[in-house]
Amino acid sequence: MHAISSSLRRTAAAALLLAACDLDVNNPGVIDASTFDPLTDARILSMSAQQNSYFAYGALINSTALYSGETWTGAVRQESNDIGRRAIADTNLDLNATFWAPLQLAIATNSQVVDVLSDAPDFDSSINVARSSMWAGFAVGLMGEIFCNGVIKVGPPLSPAQTQDSAIVRFQRAIQTAGALTGAEATKILNASHVGLARAYLQKGDLANAAQAAASVPAGFVANAVYVDDQQSRARTSNGVFVSSAGSTQIVSGDYRALNDPRVPFVDAGINAQDGRNRLFRQQKYTAFADPIRVASELEARYIVAEAQLKQDNPAAALTLIAERRVAGAQDPFAETGSDAILTELMDQRARDFWLEAKHLGDYIRNPTATPLVPAADAPFYKPEQGNFGPMTCLAVPFVERTNNPNFPRS
Repeated sequence: MHAISSSLRRTAAAALLLAACDLDVNNPGVIDASTFDPLTDARILSMSAQQNSYFAYGALINSTALYSGETWTGAVRQESNDIGRRAIADTNLDLNATFWAPLQLAIATNSQVVDVLSDAPDFDSSINVARSSMWAGFAVGLMGEIFCNGVIKVGPPLSPAQTQDSAIVRFQRAIQTAGALTGAEATKILNASHVGLARAYLQKGDLANAAQAAASVPAGFVANAVYVDDQQSRARTSNGVFVSSAGSTQIVSGDYRALNDPRVPFVDAGINAQDGRNRLFRQQKYTAFADPIRVASELEARYIVAEAQLKQDNPAAALTLIAERRVAGAQDPFAETGSDAILTELMDQRARDFWLEAKHLGDYIRNPTATPLVPAADAPFYKPEQGNFGPMTCLAVPFVERTNNPNFPRS
């Protein structure tokens, strides 16, 4: 009998909501390891890990949006104010709870699925291996975009480039495995993994490979994180951005409201936020618990090709995409010709198109001088008594990881 980790046991039952499968259990909500064979029930393992990825994605959208200026915090908690102000101590509880821990759970459980199935006879042709490799890739890639160091499996700290290399390996496995299969899900995993692979290459500055990986994504492709409205588990299985915005602490930022762009929909809630001082403007990109969230798309692939080629002195794809997306935003035509101006405009359109999709922080770290809509260091914070915005870009590894990971250097 194969062992299954407690994290996968806890989430497997929730995944059934999305997997549309039946599994008899003696203890509802917990799958007993003594009656569970991960090889026989590999799909349930993989769907459980996928559910961890769905949850992590919603959490990361909320936390990175606050940090990168897509949203303001209307909360009174100092932890939230510090994240919004980009002045985060590594002991900040939310740094671990809303950034680090969800990513680590998604990485650990998806990686464990691949490890558990490594001896299976169908390993190289398993849709479950492809699925979990892809989600591990997205989680590791996000960690490489957000944090100054990555940590995988309680290992030593990795540089952002090394972290992206780890994501690349996972996406390559997903592409190899899904590419050997047929069917709609395999095709979706294949295309989404190409987007993820291209994104990882772009983030580490490998422009040629980024453009090549993105070029294979077909027109009209979209892959979503899928959510359900189950009243007993909304915090776990519903669209986390909608859940957060339905409260009184997530405010669409002033800079995004000022865009007057249909890609950034919001509504005046008619009241102040929890802090009592800032008006509550709620996002309207997601309007229900079961709304899906886009994870990868042909549109993102086109942005990756455009940026990679622009940085190799070929602006044609960027100018074509900018012209198209300015029409989508009801903007006048773009008339600049310099490469710096084109990159800034490309990042502006990208910020609008992928608002609240956990991409803006990675853009800012990759292109700090060209990415708009991120408040400048030392600019006044929207809660003046808190001081000014801080200079932070990437986030420090949380204190809890540094102190409990025996492979992390001690200062």
